[in-house]
Amino acid sequence: MKTSVQPPKWAIDFLEWFCPDRLVECVLGDLLEQFDDELELYGERKARRRFVWNVVRFFRPGIILRNKFKLKIINTIMLLSYFKIAIRNIRKQKLYSFINAFGLSIGIAFCILIYLFIQDEQSFDQFHVNKDRIFRVEEKSYDRWSEDKAYPYRHSAYLQTGLMQVLKDDLPEVQMGTRYNSGGRGVFRHGEKVFTEKLTYVDADFFKMFSFPLLQGDAEKVFKDKYEAVITPTIAEKYFGDEDPIGKTVEIDVNGTVTYTVTGVIQEAPANSSFSFDVLIPQENRMFYDRNINRWGSYSTPTFVQLVEGADMQQFSANLDKVIEKYIAEDLEEWRENSNLPDDVKLLELQYSNLSDIHLNTKVSWQKTSDPQYSLILGGIAILILIIACINYISLALTTSTARRTEVGIRKAAGAKKGQLIYQFGFESIVLALISMIIGLGLVVVFLPSFNEFTNKSITLGGANISGLLAVSFVVTLLIGLLAGSYPAFFLSSFRPVQVLKGGFTSKLNAVFTKPLVVLQFALSAFLIISSVIMYRQMQYITAKDLGYNKDQVLAIPTQTGYSKEGNKMVERFRNYAAAEPSVISVTGTNTSFNQGWSRSGYEIDGEQKQAYVYVADPYYVPTLELTLVEGRNFDPNLASDSSALIVNEALVRDMGWENPLQEHLNWREDSTGLGPKIIGVVKDYHFLSLENEIEPMLMSMNTKDAGFQTTMLVKIDHGNIPESIDKVRSLWNELAPDKPFDYTFIDEDVAKQYASYKRWMNIMGLSTAFAILISCLGLFGLAGINAVNRTKEIGIRKVLGAELMSIFVLLNKQYVWLALIAFTLAAPLSWYVMDQWLADFKFSIAMGWELFAVSMVAGLLVALTTVSYHAIKTALANPAETLKYE
Repeated sequence: MKTSVQPPKWAIDFLEWFCPDRLVECVLGDLLEQFDDELELYGERKARRRFVWNVVRFFRPGIILRNKFKLKIINTIMLLSYFKIAIRNIRKQKLYSFINAFGLSIGIAFCILIYLFIQDEQSFDQFHVNKDRIFRVEEKSYDRWSEDKAYPYRHSAYLQTGLMQVLKDDLPEVQMGTRYNSGGRGVFRHGEKVFTEKLTYVDADFFKMFSFPLLQGDAEKVFKDKYEAVITPTIAEKYFGDEDPIGKTVEIDVNGTVTYTVTGVIQEAPANSSFSFDVLIPQENRMFYDRNINRWGSYSTPTFVQLVEGADMQQFSANLDKVIEKYIAEDLEEWRENSNLPDDVKLLELQYSNLSDIHLNTKVSWQKTSDPQYSLILGGIAILILIIACINYISLALTTSTARRTEVGIRKAAGAKKGQLIYQFGFESIVLALISMIIGLGLVVVFLPSFNEFTNKSITLGGANISGLLAVSFVVTLLIGLLAGSYPAFFLSSFRPVQVLKGGFTSKLNAVFTKPLVVLQFALSAFLIISSVIMYRQMQYITAKDLGYNKDQVLAIPTQTGYSKEGNKMVERFRNYAAAEPSVISVTGTNTSFNQGWSRSGYEIDGEQKQAYVYVADPYYVPTLELTLVEGRNFDPNLASDSSALIVNEALVRDMGWENPLQEHLNWREDSTGLGPKIIGVVKDYHFLSLENEIEPMLMSMNTKDAGFQTTMLVKIDHGNIPESIDKVRSLWNELAPDKPFDYTFIDEDVAKQYASYKRWMNIMGLSTAFAILISCLGLFGLAGINAVNRTKEIGIRKVLGAELMSIFVLLNKQYVWLALIAFTLAAPLSWYVMDQWLADFKFSIAMGWELFAVSMVAGLLVALTTVSYHAIKTALANPAETLKYE
């Protein structure tokens, strides 16, 4: 009895694939007979399962090895033929081939750039030989001012100055240790050459722990003396030219001039290092070193240790706890008692991070940290762009497939098998992908400098990464060629020669598979468009927002006197010198300028913990920055009592709950014997911090004993001719301090630097948006081509019946408007959510109104309509006689 139930087709195909041709007919016949018998005995499900099992049993060496291993299909001659056909078709379809290659090349280029970015992120500090044994010691301490009540702790890499030597002496796991303080600047002199240089304070073990090679000098001998210096080749050439710097002396002025002897030249730290330095000098020369060496309540020094080989990390952690108990427990208990903290609160804990992990550890701030989410975000965008590029390839391949139906029919009629055609079309995809790879590598070379600027990287293409780059490029290209070319290859090879050659083949293609993917493409583009617009508006808002002070044409000039009363004298002398210069409008002094650090003091008022930012000021500070006094008056240089008075901002008044602040005193130094300084003025709140922060309590004082010294001059110059005004200021400086370098920045530029990372990621989003829009437009172009092919007969009939060009244009394009609207409907909620999270980082931000989404949607629609108009116009202008004669 003949049955319609058949065994699994894929199992038969598998058998035909591995079984030798001379055996397959016999084996398959036996299996089919057995299948019919088992069908009557066991039923359909079990019979089909047993058929699969019997096929699998035949898949064994005894059967497989009977094949004659000859390259019948993919041999040299056939590969050459495939290559010639591929090149011929690429030339024949120049427009589609260019669009395909360009779209794929953009996807490949973007992937390569992201690969280089992630590789650079992962390579930080990996060049150190002892990286697995080097750890940064950190503190986790209770923060009584924390706004996060659920986790009131802070993590910091700044520890006690004396801790490093204690760890070396008390902990058997510690082999070596060094402190590392970077960022300070000093006046560097040799002969007549005087410049300001960045100083880094380390210990002698630094040169033995880390793999920064000493080009000159001995790592075992440097820093035997307190007054030695190690410099980089750049500094050596700058001051000594072609002379040997070893043994030469230099003068470094930080808080007074000290003579140092150069005992080493060290290779500059590479870009993927968490450390950077120009001039290295011993820790003992750091300001207040002697005062802080035995102060366990002072946290100012990052500390690194190298452990012995095979150190027990659990024991190391336990010993760190013992260090706290031995040296800091008494101070902690006093702090607990004075602050009324509960006994179950752990006030301080020493922790550690491996050197290889500190770059991607955002929990502890460091000079070169990076959020690992950036790599994930960029990697995700790269994968999506690759997927979009592959979708575009499929769309365009389907669009052009009808032009090759005759070729497929003839080849099949001539005896070509389906597998051969699949190999041919797949090979064409790989050839086009390889061409795209070459273009993509060229785009990488072109865009790498801009990419470095966007991401603040210094990635180069060289021997260190070129082999991995080429390998990744080749693998990605093969995957793209196989993935993007597989569906078109199977689709093209499925044409039936009888229908094609007799004219019965329909040119209508099914775009159901493509439309949702194009919507997905455009939704991603819409998401990026909306996000980029919101980012741009926020950056524009930050730039244009009234910060409460006038930052224009104000120079921030370091006094170059260190932290001492000489800074106050320098400001006063410069003000007197500049009094007769019309280019200089005003001069004032402060302890820190905008975005150049800050000082914050905590104090207790009536049992409540308070804190405020502290700025050293003089009578000229308020008028120079054009701050607004809402109550009281400015400092008066003729009143001796003002030397201990305070000017506060409105935020401090609110924090204290004062109704009449001019009648109040603020005991911010916690001097229990008096009321504290009197409040003489209140300034309107201004943004002395970035717009990421709320305006917090702030006070200004002229008292150098309590508030500190003036280390920076703020010089307001005439806006008429800025270069000439700067030259005048430089001349005044050279007259007043000819032995000190003249350095300056504009405070408006310093303020802008606060948002450098946001602007950088805005640029990256802009670049990603441009790529995504471009590739999505290629997808729309392909979809429009499919639609034009599908509706060729319809349009021809409409034209014969008198349809006008505009009506046909609208008919062909209206579906893309709907697709774009659907895409924006999907993208709008997601982009609103993501941007809302991003804007949450700013305490002052724009409102995401409907107009931002409307503008983005209109822009996207215009891009979509512009993209698809080519096919719409081409189809509408086609001669109906040509389009209908084959139908």
